[in-house]
Amino acid sequence: MTSTTGARPPLLLLCAAQFMLALDFAIVNVALGGMQHDLGFTDSGLQWVVGAYALFYGGFLLLGGRAGDVVGRKRLFVIGLLVFTLASLLGGIATEPFVLVAARALQGLAAAAVSPAVLALIAAGFPEGKERVKAMGVFGAVSSAGFSGGVAAGGLLTEYISWRAVMLVNLPVGIVLVALAAKRLVADHQATRATKLDVPGAILVTSAMCALSYGLTTASDEGWSATPVIVSLAAGAVLLIAFLIVQTRVAAPLVPLSVFRNRSLSSGNGIAFLSGGVMSVSTFFITLYLQQVLGYSAVKTGLAFFPQAFVVFLASVPVIRLTEKLGARTTLIIGGVLLTAGSALLAQVTAASSYLLVVLPGGVLLGLGVTVMMITTAVAATSGVAGPQMGLASGLYNSSRQLGVGLCLALGVALAGLAHGAVRSIPVGGFQAAFWFTAALSVGIVAAAGLGLRGTAVASAPAAKKAEVPAGGGTPEGAAAAAN
Repeated sequence: MTSTTGARPPLLLLCAAQFMLALDFAIVNVALGGMQHDLGFTDSGLQWVVGAYALFYGGFLLLGGRAGDVVGRKRLFVIGLLVFTLASLLGGIATEPFVLVAARALQGLAAAAVSPAVLALIAAGFPEGKERVKAMGVFGAVSSAGFSGGVAAGGLLTEYISWRAVMLVNLPVGIVLVALAAKRLVADHQATRATKLDVPGAILVTSAMCALSYGLTTASDEGWSATPVIVSLAAGAVLLIAFLIVQTRVAAPLVPLSVFRNRSLSSGNGIAFLSGGVMSVSTFFITLYLQQVLGYSAVKTGLAFFPQAFVVFLASVPVIRLTEKLGARTTLIIGGVLLTAGSALLAQVTAASSYLLVVLPGGVLLGLGVTVMMITTAVAATSGVAGPQMGLASGLYNSSRQLGVGLCLALGVALAGLAHGAVRSIPVGGFQAAFWFTAALSVGIVAAAGLGLRGTAVASAPAAKKAEVPAGGGTPEGAAAAAN
């Protein structure tokens, strides 16, 4: 699979944008206290600094991915990145709670356009095999480093500058990336102009995703029995069923259901869902454990995550090579085992546990596992997908991971015994239950990789599949020529 233009996209540019999005997802959490103090947020209102981003990001991801196939991925990338940068400025200068929440919602909407475009441009620009694995490896490494480093960066910026810095830090980076993208990315809208957008399907699935995201976000604060939660989740389920029905009856569906016959794509999305849950639940509860039980400040909490972020950086190249040598299936099984071990170790925490003996090694194991997930799952989820549907596959992958983040975090909060968002008084048993939950999710990853990817193209090493290429002599150049 090559890009429609035949040109390789600038990988570092795309990954820099993905790093900014991943960083922003995690960086805000440590700054919530400062935001509440300065702007006068209520406890219930504060959650929407995170929730508004999650609602619009999760709600519009699938539409954003498919829109890139229709209007052009470069267009969507540049426009989305520009909106994200302006929204960061708006949030950084906010003087009222509703302005900050609105800015975060706008950031989420923009991220829903940029993130699938990044993955689609990479997947379409690099043929399957070693080139795709290496490119996806860089993408996954940057994503996991941004996610892990977000907490550390948030603590440092909040402590030594202001909570506003976690928003304004995106401004210079975003301006540079928009300028470079406009100049260096090759326009691809001419190749996709014949593709039509399924408007009824887009409305239904976006409404369904927004309803589900709202319900899951609200459940963490108000509990599962709250009327808004029940109504939102029920509405989301009904809208999703209606969407699936529509997809079987339109000539050009937003999501052709036949795409799920690709077992690599289906399994990759399932693993993305589970790994998104592991990342969100573990990061949330490690942060609260450090602050509530061990009494860490915001900056000390951020520094406590630095070893995990550093491990992600060091492990990225070995994980890429491991995926090349063993194939995605075996590598993902190894990653799932690492996540299970890290979660099980963290589940041993007590009121007197040592950071060095429990939290640090558990976090390092999780960091290793997350690196595998972010790098290798993207390879599986885009395997065997035709170029015109690469945006769709990217949107599905990101949507699956985001749903895993929202649903699993809501379930983790419930399992921890929290009521109405009372995160200031989590019992030690609640932390243990949350980490056992991530261990169970990690076991699910091992099962999904072992069973779901068995016999698929990504089950073996890319080098071993060269002989299967029907044209072009098995070389990346030949594969590109055959694909064109």
